[in-house]
Parts: sequence; structure tokens; C-alpha cells
Amino acid sequence: MSTLQFPTRLPADLLVELGELTGIRWNSWELEPIICDAIRRYMHPPAAPAQEQTSTTSGAGYQWKQVYLPEGTRLRASFGGQPYFATVTGTEIKSGDLTLTPSGFANLHGSGNRNAWKAVWLRFPGNEQWVLADVCRAKQKAAIARLFAGADYVAAEPPAAASRSARPSAQRVAVAVAATKGRKQGRKHGKAKKHGRRGARPAGSTA
Repeated sequence: MSTLQFPTRLPADLLVELGELTGIRWNSWELEPIICDAIRRYMHPPAAPAQEQTSTTSGAGYQWKQVYLPEGTRLRASFGGQPYFATVTGTEIKSGDLTLTPSGFANLHGSGNRNAWKAVWLRFPGNEQWVLADVCRAKQKAAIARLFAGADYVAAEPPAAASRSARPSAQRVAVAVAATKGRKQGRKHGKAKKHGRRGARPAGSTA
């Protein structure tokens, strides 16, 4: 594809904002395919969101390790400054007539040693934002960690509740104290009666 070499003026703040959004430096050549793709989508808007939403409710999709790609997910990579695309169709990733894995798609062009997590961008159905696959994986790992942390906390609750229930209630403590006092008073009364018998003198006796 031929290109025309002429300067195009873009506001600096727009380039900086685009760089922050994509994670690519504002003056990097890697922004070029993203800008071209944005212009193409402006000229040729994507299909209506209702159609994409219908595909997501079918339950079909591709499981890429921790990240699930529902049917209709778009994949984008670039080589030599030129972007190329694939789409999740059913349970497969299709690029034209090819059925690919994420790694196969990332290395469809080039030397074949690129990390797909770092090279593939994803756009999920109903969402216009492209997100780096590695960012999606990090978010999913964090969500899984929070999920299991919550499960561990719930699982730890029953023993704690059991230890609380093992503590003596106020009623049982009061009964135990009353019983102890009763036993002490009984012993004192017995001693007093015994002492009285020892100190008693026969009738008619004199000192």
C-alpha cells in the first residue's frame, strides 16, 4: 500500500492523551496504525451494537488462558507499521480463511518470536476501546485473586464462630458462682455446728 509523505498537524495534547490511553509513547511510530484505524472506523462505523450484543449472549467464545474472548471479539496486531485483524467466530479465532491461536495470530507476519500478550490488542463486543491483551490478563488475575481471598475469608468464619460459642455464657457463669457460694456457706455452717458441740457443757456442772 502506497503512502503519501506530507506533514499532518495534530494537537500535542491529543497525542499525549492517545499515548496515555494506549500505553505507547506519543512520538512512537506504533501510534500510526492506531490513528489510521481510528480514521477508518470514523469513515466506516462498525456494525450496530445490538448485533454484537446478540453474539455475546450465545455463550460461544475462545478461552485464552485466564482471559475469555466472547464471540465477536476483535484482535489487532501490526507488522511493519501495518495493522491486521482477526475475529472470534464461534469458538475459534479467524483471520480470513485461517483459524489461529493468539500466538499464531501475533506471529502471522514476521520472525515468529513475538509474545502474543504484548503484541495483540483486544476490542470486546459492545466496546469501542482497544485494550492490550497483557492488561486484560493482569486485570483478570487480580479479579481471581480477590475472588479466592473472599472465599478464604468466608471459609475462616465458622471456626471463629465456633470459638466464640465455646466461651461460657453469662448465665452459666452466674450459676457456677452461686453453686460455689452455696458450697462455701455449707462448709461454714457445718463448722459452726461442730464447734458448738465441742463447747457445750453437761447440765448442772460448775466452773
